Amino acid sequence: MIVSKKNNFIFLKTAKTAGSSIEFYLSQFCGNEDTITSLRPKEEKLKKKFNILKKQNNEYKKKKFTLKNLKKFNFSKKIVLNEHSSLKILEDKIKMKLNNYYTFAFVRNPYHWIVSYFWWYIYDEKILHVKNFNNLKKKEINLLFKLFLQLKCLYFFTWMQDIISSNKYKVHIYKYENLEKDIIKLKSILSLNNEKIKFGEIKLKELSINSKIKYKLKFSQEDIKLIQKEAKFFFSEYNYSKKVPKVYLDKK
Repeated sequence: MIVSKKNNFIFLKTAKTAGSSIEFYLSQFCGNEDTITSLRPKEEKLKKKFNILKKQNNEYKKKKFTLKNLKKFNFSKKIVLNEHSSLKILEDKIKMKLNNYYTFAFVRNPYHWIVSYFWWYIYDEKILHVKNFNNLKKKEINLLFKLFLQLKCLYFFTWMQDIISSNKYKVHIYKYENLEKDIIKLKSILSLNNEKIKFGEIKLKELSINSKIKYKLKFSQEDIKLIQKEAKFFFSEYNYSKKVPKVYLDKK
């Protein structure tokens, strides 16, 4: 997440939509009073190389009068924003006035989106080491994916919807499929100048999974129904086709 007072924009970072690269890119235009949430340690270190602002101003203190606070003589509550904090936290907990901000986020075709999160989840939760991905058989991959969907499909799409939802403010939605063109468009809309690094030059968090292994992942009819059900909001709200990409279907 970025809250830029300097350029009057809020970037809401959804997962698996090149969000870290977008936040890295936008950080170069920020000022010292702007809020920038933390990326991963290697990415924060890379920012230093390009003289780009790192994590800053992501902790807020709000007055809170409770019996517990009274006993501790502490009348404030610390709110820490993380990379995937929602707009509702700014609205309801921090009580920021956001009328003058251009708020935006990126979404993605739900089928590709949940698959991307699947591979990242397996890696990030250390369920399998990356080097072991390439040894998986088709049946093993599809069983893992089925179990993952049952555990995480509803959670993931609910989480993504919560990040971008607002009862008060308009959130401008861009699509991952048009990423580079939309970054250029945003640069113009926000009047961002003095670019130190171009968006296309930023390469972060790439998983070295053999493409042949990725092509082994195929959807069952049960998988398709579950994705369509849990991602209903994104299919309907952002006009994504429910037709399943051929890459996820077995050839007959």
